[in-house]
Amino acid sequence: MLKFASRPNLIYPIQLLIWSFLRNVETELISTFFPLNNGLIYMPLMFLGEFTFGLTIYLYQQKYLKKKYNNKNRTKNFMEIELIENVNIIMNRSDGYLKIIFLILLIPFFDSMEFTLSIELLSKFWTSSYSLESRLRGILIILDALIYYFILKLQIFKHQFFALIIITICLIITIITEFIFQDINIFLSYGNFILLILIIFLIHFFNSFLDLIEKYLFECDFIGPFKILIAEGFFGLIYSIIYCIYGNASNDIKLFFKNNSTGNIILMIFLLFIYLILSGGKNTFRIMTNKIYSPMTSTLAEYCLNPFYIIYYFIFQNDFISNGNKSYAYFIINIILSLMISLSGFVYNEFLVLFFCGLERETYCQVSKRASEKIEMYSFSVDEESDINSVL
Repeated sequence: MLKFASRPNLIYPIQLLIWSFLRNVETELISTFFPLNNGLIYMPLMFLGEFTFGLTIYLYQQKYLKKKYNNKNRTKNFMEIELIENVNIIMNRSDGYLKIIFLILLIPFFDSMEFTLSIELLSKFWTSSYSLESRLRGILIILDALIYYFILKLQIFKHQFFALIIITICLIITIITEFIFQDINIFLSYGNFILLILIIFLIHFFNSFLDLIEKYLFECDFIGPFKILIAEGFFGLIYSIIYCIYGNASNDIKLFFKNNSTGNIILMIFLLFIYLILSGGKNTFRIMTNKIYSPMTSTLAEYCLNPFYIIYYFIFQNDFISNGNKSYAYFIINIILSLMISLSGFVYNEFLVLFFCGLERETYCQVSKRASEKIEMYSFSVDEESDINSVL
């Protein structure tokens, strides 16, 4: 009834998972040993990492293409992205240059807004659960799917609709359990708690539109992913530097240099440099996963680590506190819900196939299997006809 289905180019979502996990670990180490009053310092480093990785890979791609075009044995792809070798082919973009530039500018805007809301606003609700934002990240799969259906006019199949229903039910139960277990007091009223949930949904809404615009530029305007990554990193770096100046992040940096020893400053700079590299790697594989698969797949690659984060926050960060004590019921319910959302995400993205109620019929592996069977039947009938004609 349940079967794992291998998909082509699995290296990209797997790499996204690895880079995302390493960056989260590294960020946790920095916050543990060198707590920063203003986390906005991470934003320009993230965009600089995107720009650096995008530009490096793009220049290598151009060198790779030049070498292959000068070679008789030309390849048809680079990092599994199909290359068009016939210079006489004219790609008709759906949009003009002004609209394309506007959409490209929106990508770092949404990214910086998501980052700013996560750093500045969520930190104000310090009495709420540490892991709430990541536990509600499953809403991204629903938002991406709805945007795909209503804006890009892509069909949602039966198994995907089933997975979305399960994810929706799990998210509703997650919110209900928060109202049951979350300590509501003078530090966190019901009104503030509802506001917190709305902010989290707004963060994921910005993230969803970021993914949508990237996918739209890939499919409709034929913009290469590394060009988008370069533009996103460049304009995002400008946005973030301006915002950090107005957000007093520069004052926090000065205070850090003033109040720490030379050894601590060198170590901090080294850790921030590692963060830059990990951000570049993560966003490179995120945009590649978005290109080859879909935003739902890139969301799944990051969300499926959630059960491990929940365990970490429960053990080491005193998360899932209710009535002043750790609540095992609160923790276990959320572990189960997180696992169910992860499994549903695997079903939606067809890494897991359910063999009941016809849910397997429209999955990639089953469609490929039926297509192969038809090709074999066609080849057999043609060979059989040829044998008969040769006898006659």
